Amino acid sequence: MNITYKLTRNEYQQAVTLHNKKGKRAIIISFYAGITTFLLLAKTDFTNIREVITNMIIVFFAIAFYILFIRMISDYQAKKLYHKSPSLSEENTLHISGKGIKFKKEEKSNILPWSNFIKWIKNDQFYLLYTNTHQFNVIPIRAMNKTQIEELETYLEKYISAK
Repeated sequence: MNITYKLTRNEYQQAVTLHNKKGKRAIIISFYAGITTFLLLAKTDFTNIREVITNMIIVFFAIAFYILFIRMISDYQAKKLYHKSPSLSEENTLHISGKGIKFKKEEKSNILPWSNFIKWIKNDQFYLLYTNTHQFNVIPIRAMNKTQIEELETYLEKYISAK
């Protein structure tokens, strides 16, 4: 089965956002919020209502800043990586078989056996195939017809155990 596509910058940013949503970011944010709250509560004099309110506002803004900062940084990094990496903006052709996936980008080709992939995730726009916890390949669903989607899912379920 062959799939040919070209990722746009917006599609790549959406794929990175999907990757971030499926990661452990919620746990990290909860940990950060818990530590921040604990430190401020430990230092708060509860007999002074002004200090309590001030510290609650500080906690709120610290958590909000962290969440917004991480979101902006990941979008900026995705945009920067897309422009710096010519392979992301080139036309890609994938040949998918029982042996693995052959990635062909203009003059270069690379074969990854199924054993190199550790997991895959899917939403209504993309398949993300992970070779490690932070590195993934994006396959847009728009580039495939229904038969190709079914065939790809068959391969993924057969050769990549973790979803």
